[in-house]
Amino acid sequence: MSGAVRYHGWKTKTLFLLVSFFVLSSAFADSNSNFAPVKLPRGIELQIPKGWWLLGADHNRAIQTSVEAAMDLSGIGLPDGQETNLIAANSMPRSTYAAVRVDSTIPPSVAPSEFASITAADIRELQIEMRQNLQKLLPLQGNQLIEFFGSRIEKISGHPAIVTEYRRTGPKGPVFVQINQIFTSSQEIRINLSYRESEVALWKPVVGKIQQSIVIRR
Repeated sequence: MSGAVRYHGWKTKTLFLLVSFFVLSSAFADSNSNFAPVKLPRGIELQIPKGWWLLGADHNRAIQTSVEAAMDLSGIGLPDGQETNLIAANSMPRSTYAAVRVDSTIPPSVAPSEFASITAADIRELQIEMRQNLQKLLPLQGNQLIEFFGSRIEKISGHPAIVTEYRRTGPKGPVFVQINQIFTSSQEIRINLSYRESEVALWKPVVGKIQQSIVIRR
């Protein structure tokens, strides 16, 4: 077999694998069968990919539920008046990196009604404060802020939310992070979504689906 033929065959095989990777990534994000509905305390629900690894002493296991049956953690008793982690999960296999973390604080630091009077100047001030906080806090975790994309006001599950996005360093390359701070009359919910940028084709649609699946019932 000539070198040209071997090169052509290798190139064709590589192209096939790349196309298959992107097709499978899109199919993974679009198929509900690859996600498990998870019910958390304080009326919070979202969908997390099956097979992702739950972190923490109480949930050191993979998510394994059928499409019909939700993973129900809503009955866990939690103290008020402090930030409490409700769930944290990482992608599998562990050589990859995408993650979701949900925290809740009672009472909320800002009443939902206050968002009606937020001005453009308030948002600019908020962005300056968020950027400064990240520059201080990330080094404590061994990371550095690479780029700050900004903060914006959205509504998630009908509640006002501050969505902040940025890039940080990571042990195996830059990581994209989205922080969703959701304010209800009874609590403040912080949902962190992140993925390694080198795996953006695989995890960006998945993380987007997780955010779209968020439901807050109280």
